[in-house]
Amino acid sequence: MSYKARAIRHRIVVGITVLAVAGVTILGLPLAALAQDPPPVQQLDTQDFRIVGPLPTPDRIAGLVSQGTQDGPIPAGHDVTLITIDADDIAIDDATVQTAADGSFEFTDFPKGEGYRYRLTTLYGNLQQTVKIEDALFADSITLPVYETTSVLESIAATTHVTIVPRVDGKTQLMGVLELVEISNGGDKTFIADLQNPAPDGMPQLLRFSLPEGFDELTVDSDLPSGNVLEIDTGFALSNAVPPGDFRVLFSYVIEYDGSEVVLDRSLPFDVHEYRVLMPPVFGIAEGARFTATDDQQLGDTSYRVLQGSGFAAGDRIRITFTGLPEPGFTQRLQNFVADNALVTFGLPLIAVAVMGAMLIYVFLVRDRRKVAATAGGMTRDELVAEIAALDQRRDEGGIEEEDYASRRRGLFDQALGAEAASEDAAAAGGDDENLPATESDEGSSSSK
Repeated sequence: MSYKARAIRHRIVVGITVLAVAGVTILGLPLAALAQDPPPVQQLDTQDFRIVGPLPTPDRIAGLVSQGTQDGPIPAGHDVTLITIDADDIAIDDATVQTAADGSFEFTDFPKGEGYRYRLTTLYGNLQQTVKIEDALFADSITLPVYETTSVLESIAATTHVTIVPRVDGKTQLMGVLELVEISNGGDKTFIADLQNPAPDGMPQLLRFSLPEGFDELTVDSDLPSGNVLEIDTGFALSNAVPPGDFRVLFSYVIEYDGSEVVLDRSLPFDVHEYRVLMPPVFGIAEGARFTATDDQQLGDTSYRVLQGSGFAAGDRIRITFTGLPEPGFTQRLQNFVADNALVTFGLPLIAVAVMGAMLIYVFLVRDRRKVAATAGGMTRDELVAEIAALDQRRDEGGIEEEDYASRRRGLFDQALGAEAASEDAAAAGGDDENLPATESDEGSSSSK
């Protein structure tokens, strides 16, 4: 891949990231805010609901480890740890107690100071549950919920799945895709990926997401408990645990297309209640069975056309077709051909001969036809070379579109060839033209005579 193609690919990836930060909240999936620490919780006056100031340092931290799974055992004798964090965000102390027969716990002897914060943690079923004391209204009645585990995905569903196409580059035929999935575990057990005991079909029980063939530049983020991203033949999978509740998964990738069409064909690993596809109409048209067009949606300064479908079941296949995608023009195709060293790659002598023959025809026929027009402007060869250098600098600084640059440079180059030919004709006639100074190759020819 050429340097230019890599640069455009990088811009597409950056553009997707910017949209992820700016547009997720608009779509109703506030993932960007999840990575930030919440502001300090302040005490609420229950009479008129006024914020009256920060919570004071508690003298007692207590609560209950609660079993959230029906018929699950009460976590008696279970370890609970209190971590103290000072004003510089440094953990300075930790203490551990065991729960009583009813799951209750209590801390009274712990460091106290201005700006100190506290966190409670407990490990249950290989999943750590954490509660920040500043998030609780009352430090002496905190609930730490724990759940039994399961490796069955039957309680996992996607309440919303959004596929966004924020950028398509016709020159390199690269499409950037951003996908946001809101996952809900509606059961009362934590899903844990089981790699040792696969399902009856032989596939490990994982949270799977399918992607188009040839995807690249994959990035994945989520607010699930920590886990790993595993690339598989059909896309990727997550080894993260999924406790009861709602979570978000955000992923982006780049795909290369050929022609003017891309088909996104995928099998859904779990139920999807609502699926939306967003694409600016300037890039093309998105269509799919079981999808209907709805009102356009504005994300930042860009208007997106929206397709929407609902009621998809696990195992259903959806097929979304993107047509009318931008394609490179003839000049760009030729540049891509040369930049990718296609002659060397294919190794076809006949093609090389044909290309060289076309170049010779251009030099000896087309150039002569343009000679008069090329020199009619009165510019010398050196002036034309200077114009070409200035145009190259504008292109490097991003001050001119690629197609406009190629057209102008080709015209200047033709004029320079015409000026050089006129200089050679004048020299052959035995005259010296001060307006057409000799090139380095001219000087070399003179010295060899």
